[in-house]
Amino acid sequence: MHGEIGFASEPGVGSTFSFTGAFGKGEVSSLDSKWKQYDPVVSEFQGLGALIIDNRSIRAEVTKYHLRRLGISVDITSSLESACTYVSSIFTTSAFAHLAMILIDKDVWNQETVLQLRSLLEQHRKNCKLNVSTNFQKIFLLGTSMSPVERSKLKTSGFVDNVLMKPLRFSVLIACFQEALGGTKGKVRGKKMSTLGSLLREKRILVVDDNKVNRRVAEGALKKYGAIVTCVERGHDALNKLKPPHTFDACFMDLQMPEMDGFEATRQIRSAESEANEKLASGEASIEMYGNVSHWHIPILAMTADVIQATYEKCLKCGMDDYVSKPFEEEQLYLAVARFFESGL
Repeated sequence: MHGEIGFASEPGVGSTFSFTGAFGKGEVSSLDSKWKQYDPVVSEFQGLGALIIDNRSIRAEVTKYHLRRLGISVDITSSLESACTYVSSIFTTSAFAHLAMILIDKDVWNQETVLQLRSLLEQHRKNCKLNVSTNFQKIFLLGTSMSPVERSKLKTSGFVDNVLMKPLRFSVLIACFQEALGGTKGKVRGKKMSTLGSLLREKRILVVDDNKVNRRVAEGALKKYGAIVTCVERGHDALNKLKPPHTFDACFMDLQMPEMDGFEATRQIRSAESEANEKLASGEASIEMYGNVSHWHIPILAMTADVIQATYEKCLKCGMDDYVSKPFEEEQLYLAVARFFESGL
């Protein structure tokens, strides 16, 4: 790319990484349009407002970017005190009526001030003469490292509606906001979260990962919801297991593996399925020869800690259907499997 990579680091503050490169001009909003085609529920959030409270401007802009992709209008303040001032300044305007959520970074979190902010919101809602939604503004805490016990304690105490772990993931944001905001789909989705077990129960899942620890974690997460899990450690093994006919319902595929990575394994699996489908369509093979399945396409979901858009598009290009981030998160796992198993695909 004929560019340079550099970084500057300051103890106790953080690091700034930079790079230069030559890029061609892409299609206008091509990435956003692909996301909207991938997940049409984005339209549910159009017109909502959010307030981000973060003392790091660059970090706040990253959060703002994710929310703007959902059609949410965003304002930013650098402290809880300035957030209180902001809320007081808008409570007689339409901005307050549309304010649906407040996202607070853990670095500025202060329990006492958050309680004051909640009280202020409730006071202004009572005094507001505008047509304000019956739902109280939701408060989310943003953090990078937090134990499950700590997260649970914050939620059960009523200080926050949910905790969002960074880096933020698009599909997890959607699931979290739907559940918290209680939209039509959100209510249904929220209820179905608790029935993840009914979606996966007795489903035969193949997990492909060269790392033994990762295989155990994935196997445990899926078995928790009643899935029947088979694990293999190589892409070649996945090819043998998924050559039609087979009895698997879905495959969770690691991307980075020796000999044959997840991308190539998926390409070859799709090739084998295409060959089987051509034989079935032409009458060269009977449906009985292929397990009474008239069309072969097993859902393949990438397992990756790399959730950048380029990796996602590469997954789709090689024939994968979706991805789940490692470690598994219940909301995203639900979103990933529901589109296949609820529709009976």
